[in-house]
Amino acid sequence: MDYPQRTRLKFLPMRGWRMRANIPSWSQQFAEPEIQRIVERLFFIDVVAFAWNCPQYITPRYTAAEVQEFVDPLRQRIAELEAQLKGQA
Repeated sequence: MDYPQRTRLKFLPMRGWRMRANIPSWSQQFAEPEIQRIVERLFFIDVVAFAWNCPQYITPRYTAAEVQEFVDPLRQRIAELEAQLKGQA
């Protein structure tokens, strides 16, 4: 979902899974080396179809800049309070 641009990507997934014992080379290919030995199953998601939605029913939300405008004073206040706490310690 991209609220500022009013776009949304829908996709139809199909899930499948395989037991590691049946295809051990796949766990070596897809898992990090330190966890390969504990992998039991591998799940796969195939995207069967996708479509971009019409923006007509996507409610506009705040942009990142607007959110930042609201958050900056809160971060400043948190910094002030943390400084006060350090002064009391």
